[in-house]
Amino acid sequence: MKKDEKYNRIVTAAEKVFFNYGYGQSSMDQVAQEAGVAKGTIYLYFQSKQELYYAIGVRALGILLKSFRELFSSCKSGLEKVVAFGRAFAQYRKSYPDYYQFIVNYQGEPYDERNEYGEVHRTYQESRELFRVLVKAVTEGQADGSIGVKTDPALLAAILWCQTCGVVQLTALREPFFKLFTPSSADEMLESYFTLTEKVLEREIRIERVPN
Repeated sequence: MKKDEKYNRIVTAAEKVFFNYGYGQSSMDQVAQEAGVAKGTIYLYFQSKQELYYAIGVRALGILLKSFRELFSSCKSGLEKVVAFGRAFAQYRKSYPDYYQFIVNYQGEPYDERNEYGEVHRTYQESRELFRVLVKAVTEGQADGSIGVKTDPALLAAILWCQTCGVVQLTALREPFFKLFTPSSADEMLESYFTLTEKVLEREIRIERVPN
């Protein structure tokens, strides 16, 4: 078996074990058994259980990035890309719930630039690329006039990213609660959010950076 094939086999086995039993309750022995390899073989590819976990993250982020780029190819403006970004993330939660949960959990973890774990660093790099894609879409929208908000594109992208992650997460988790007040489903609330975001971004608004 080629090295890349064995690497992918181990990562796929880790996905099954971690997602079924939970990361904290899983062991490398279980992963080895699922992959059909000796436990020592895993350590030829991954220094630790943590690094193996982050290898799943690299895969999760890669799939999300690919979906963004495929959608962007049919968008005609930066604003369309920004809205497509949000919709793709919402769909990702449905299509890949385990990967989605990894991304949600990952965003709450601090990152140390000195971290030497290869897969941890690769996950961080993929996460940065994900944000760059959104910043680029915002920059394009400001340049082509589809986004009227005047501010630092990275600042606006950060706000949009935080908003979108929160809305996608909470509309799913709190749908029964919101149903006490509105007949709208989680999907309808999401669509309303994307419409609202699009309308707000079209407006000419200037946001000044507030110094620390």
